[in-house]
Amino acid sequence: MSVLVTGGAGYIGSALISKLLDDGYHVISVDNLSRGDYEHLRGLEENGRLELVVGDICDANRLGKIINRIEHLDAIFHLAAIPGLKLCRKHPAKAITTNIYGTYNILKVAEKYNVDKLVFASSAAVYGDPLEVPVKETHPRRPKNLYGVTKLAAEHLIAAYHWERDLPTVILRLGNVYGVGLFTYWDSVVPKFVRQALNGEPMTIFGTGEQTRDFIHVWDVVEAFKMVLEADWAAGEVFNVGTGQPISIKTVAETVAKIVEDATGVEPRVEHLPPMEGDIRTPGFCLSVEKIRERLGFRPTWNFEAGVRQLVEYFFRFEGARAQENISYVGEH
Repeated sequence: MSVLVTGGAGYIGSALISKLLDDGYHVISVDNLSRGDYEHLRGLEENGRLELVVGDICDANRLGKIINRIEHLDAIFHLAAIPGLKLCRKHPAKAITTNIYGTYNILKVAEKYNVDKLVFASSAAVYGDPLEVPVKETHPRRPKNLYGVTKLAAEHLIAAYHWERDLPTVILRLGNVYGVGLFTYWDSVVPKFVRQALNGEPMTIFGTGEQTRDFIHVWDVVEAFKMVLEADWAAGEVFNVGTGQPISIKTVAETVAKIVEDATGVEPRVEHLPPMEGDIRTPGFCLSVEKIRERLGFRPTWNFEAGVRQLVEYFFRFEGARAQENISYVGEH
């Protein structure tokens, strides 16, 4: 079974590819490497079932050439995007082009090559400030930042292709993904707090810290993607992917502080900054996961504190490896 993953060099994409390979799939990854590289996946090429392709989803001709040489493409996992509030605000034109036009290109490819299923990684950002919590999939979508707007526009395109052209699609609205997959990005809130605390810097909280998020571990997200792939009845559906449990940013900082202090003997500091424009501030924000639990049997397995401990341990390994590289470099010169 052949599967295409867009954004395969990314944080979630690379973890998903690792899982798909473990389960025996043939995987083709397409990524323009704008945020990273394929180093975390290189060793997995040896089994002969992984192809790492450098390409941009905004280049329709390049996409067509990649897909055209595959005998049959069973599924597409569409994860490539300009992610998050900050990057979309910094690069608005690129965010609109990639997240919307790039999705349109993927839909054209999926239709042309008769793909059995297209699974799209959307975001809880499409809801904006919700009117009620937990937030169900049927809740009005009122994004309050460009990232949410582009994800919602992509959802509309996907829905149109499903209903008008009978393309089998599934949309997954992800909560705040954290934890260590094949690697982690250090700029999202949980790993950022870990990095700041272990570097002796204050953990920076925007606003009061009372705002809550639904934090879901990356390996639980990967499991949700796999369940959708294997569900033959899920076409046209939308699922939230979260834990259904709200955790405040203040609680994140307290959890990180406790684990870091236990590990180092040093109590981390907290610094409050002005609220971030476009941030969701609804008290008790979390996703309703009733639908994905009942329809797919999805149940997250990662405890939040365990996920933070994993990040702390990874940081020590990461920094230790970097220190060793620096020692080797100095020794060679």
